[in-house]
Amino acid sequence: MFERLGRLAAGIRVASTPPAEPVPDWLADRLIRTGGMSRAEVAALTLEEAVDRWAAFAARPREP
Repeated sequence: MFERLGRLAAGIRVASTPPAEPVPDWLADRLIRTGGMSRAEVAALTLEEAVDRWAAFAARPREP
């Protein structure tokens, strides 16, 4: 039985994806404290999404 399973699985290739990079603590803190996001919202973001959110927040016009 194991030989048969080995033959059946011999041609199968599994694409390995690298693990997602976590959002650095400093960025998560900025998004929570300054950007007004919740911890759960930040935890659900990818690194790219977190950087985009911070860039959008930093680019907003400020009142003088």
